[in-house]
Amino acid sequence: MDQSHKEGEPAPTPVAAPAGAGESRFAVTYLRENSPTWDRARFRAVLGGEIEPETQAEIGRRRTALRNYAPSPLHRSYGGKSHAGREGPGLVTSDILAISPAYGAVLYNLARSIEAGLILEAGAGFGISSMYLAAAARRAEGGTLLSFEISDYAAIAQASVNLIDPGSRVVQGDFACFPSYLAGAAEVDLAFIDAVHEKDAMLRSFRSLIGWMARRSMIIVDDLSYSESSREAFRCMMRMEHHDFVCIVNRRFGVLIKG
Repeated sequence: MDQSHKEGEPAPTPVAAPAGAGESRFAVTYLRENSPTWDRARFRAVLGGEIEPETQAEIGRRRTALRNYAPSPLHRSYGGKSHAGREGPGLVTSDILAISPAYGAVLYNLARSIEAGLILEAGAGFGISSMYLAAAARRAEGGTLLSFEISDYAAIAQASVNLIDPGSRVVQGDFACFPSYLAGAAEVDLAFIDAVHEKDAMLRSFRSLIGWMARRSMIIVDDLSYSESSREAFRCMMRMEHHDFVCIVNRRFGVLIKG
């Protein structure tokens, strides 16, 4: 879920990509670099990757179509305070929720970099971020996206995903229910946490994932710039030391890589 109102955050000096690199528009703050397989060069190369034009075009068409939808009410779990667009508090549109093409490409490229076959998403919104993740899963043999959206617009998100990969699924329900949708031996390759951006909720999602993550896997946390509560949640995730390579992209995406 893309928040339109961001707070600034004092942070360590970002290490930017070299001028001229495809990802030079992204500043990256590296927080842990103990991985045997990931380093700054590899991460920069992934950020500079390209997404297939036909996939980008399909998502662009869906983005345009969603602008014709009436504003939708947020689920009561958000307290009606998480968004306040011109439609009024507690009402959202696809433009408020949809991830931008640039950040969508980051999601896609990170998922592709580990050939993520099983991807989980907490917070589908209207399904734009889900389309990028489903496109990445589709390119892995037998890959699939399992996304959760607690609000009524989960059905809209599923319709979005169907345009990319009809085999991927958006469940209307709380992300905490995801284990009941997985086989006992399932291993999650990538998880995207993008629902309620408050510390307790984010940490519950994170802790529920740990036992399901593959030996080499990735967790991405969106909207660290949203609040101090979300930033503190990410710091707590990092301090648990389950991950070997940790960084923040543009003060927004927190990336935790295992292996």
